[in-house]
Amino acid sequence: MNTVKIERYQSGQEIMIYQLIKKVYDEFVSVDYSNEGNRFFYEWIKPSKIAERQRNQINIWIAFIDSKLVGMIEIRDNKYISLLFVDKEYQGKGIAKKLFEKSLKEIIRRDPKLNKFYVHASPYSIPIYKKMGFIETDDMQEENGMKYLPMEMTIIK
Repeated sequence: MNTVKIERYQSGQEIMIYQLIKKVYDEFVSVDYSNEGNRFFYEWIKPSKIAERQRNQINIWIAFIDSKLVGMIEIRDNKYISLLFVDKEYQGKGIAKKLFEKSLKEIIRRDPKLNKFYVHASPYSIPIYKKMGFIETDDMQEENGMKYLPMEMTIIK
């Protein structure tokens, strides 16, 4: 596999980010959600919504191999993973972990007191987050038709 290059989101990349998220979500995640949940999620990932959240200081990092977008992570309030998606062809190769580590490194540089990171993991993503060091903090929840497991990670510096 060629080298993974991770960079910050730049205005104008929201359509390709949307396409990656939707492709992976449709194949792996949408089956766990109701029509209401899927509608809610599709609204959340619209390119205009991605751009709007970025203007509001939501941080996005994207991963490329050569010039192909293969993964993305969106961090809210410098401590919540709100989106983490990797193209099917590149799953299991450590790209999600690299995206998380890169974002965490930059966030800790800005906020050295940060000691916890959180995620509402979809049923599909729970094993991935466990592998990255997150632990369950509650039972499975459902909101807006979307099931999730609250998880957190203690950051060791």
